[in-house]
Amino acid sequence: MDFAALANAALEERMKLVTQLRSVEADSTLSDAEKRERVERMDADLHRLEAEARDAVERGEREREVRTLAERAGGLVLPGTPEARDAGRDEAAELRALGRGEVAGVDFDLRTATSGSAANAGNTYATTFVAQVIEAMRIRSDFFSKARTLTTGSGETIEYPVKNGRPTAAQVAENTAYGKSDGSWGKTNIGAYKYGVIVEATQEIVDDSQLDILGILAEDAGEAVADKVMADLMVGNGTGKPWGWVTRSTGAVNAANLAGVTTDNLIDLQHSILRPYRKNAVFMTSDTAVANLRKLKDSTGNYIWQPSLTAGAPDTILGTAIMTDPNIVTSGAGAKVLVYGDPSKYLIRQAKNLRVVRSDEYGYDRDVVAFKVTWRGSGDLFDLASVKALTVTA
Repeated sequence: MDFAALANAALEERMKLVTQLRSVEADSTLSDAEKRERVERMDADLHRLEAEARDAVERGEREREVRTLAERAGGLVLPGTPEARDAGRDEAAELRALGRGEVAGVDFDLRTATSGSAANAGNTYATTFVAQVIEAMRIRSDFFSKARTLTTGSGETIEYPVKNGRPTAAQVAENTAYGKSDGSWGKTNIGAYKYGVIVEATQEIVDDSQLDILGILAEDAGEAVADKVMADLMVGNGTGKPWGWVTRSTGAVNAANLAGVTTDNLIDLQHSILRPYRKNAVFMTSDTAVANLRKLKDSTGNYIWQPSLTAGAPDTILGTAIMTDPNIVTSGAGAKVLVYGDPSKYLIRQAKNLRVVRSDEYGYDRDVVAFKVTWRGSGDLFDLASVKALTVTA
């Protein structure tokens, strides 16, 4: 309701009455009795309109105060809300309470604590070190954070287009038909493979308030799942597992062996992909290969490797970030020992979110509490020209 409009309308009517009232008082044709009657009647109307205007203004002011209070309340952390639970919470203490049976479940970011069916693994409850598990996965491999991620509500196989060729343009003369050049496209089927691990903690450890059980289990579970998932996302062969980023890369530069890689080889590798891809491109190799690459120099004798001076930032080589992954091989005929490309052209498909459940029955006879971590997903490269590899002969 527009209280301002109501107040203004009442005040305008009151102003008209004031003008009429002055006219009545100045009218010499009216007797004193007639003037008094009209003035009293108009005076009552003046009070009524004044009251209406005052009421509209007061109601508008109250409405404004309510809106202000609502805005202020929106910034508060109220008891019982997720924000309140997350603010300064002791997740380790909550998990120990869960292990001792003091609470039925604990609510974290990705799931609501709900009980399951008491069969096989027993009653399961959603636990809340999911965020720590995911963080362990991201720390384990920089590639996980740079690739494109698609989260689906289920795990059915999806078809995704793959670009393996680009159209070409030509000069067109006046009154001449345009030439046709179709880009070359294919498709890939991306499923959802299941990866998981069970980690256990004895009841004694759960009861020990001095240990951060949540952090220990989350780190262990996250690293275990990440190691297997990232191995397949890097070098999977597409048979019962994802197509790996390195596997999909095509050889562009060759060297006799890892020790024989030169600065010129790296320059050639950089320019084997088109400039648009180089904007977000990175080098990826194994930790073993890093020792050789750090010794390479340019034509003036300067090392091409530049260590990062900022915490968390990657080292660079030829001005490009270089990352490592233990799954990249270092030898073997045709082995891809170093790849260069744009990780954002690789699609990681995950079905729903990372799932973590807790079971009291799994290790009942040993008095242990079990936590099961499951990740479902796959991956494939959807632009085959976006990454190239340096291969070795032997």
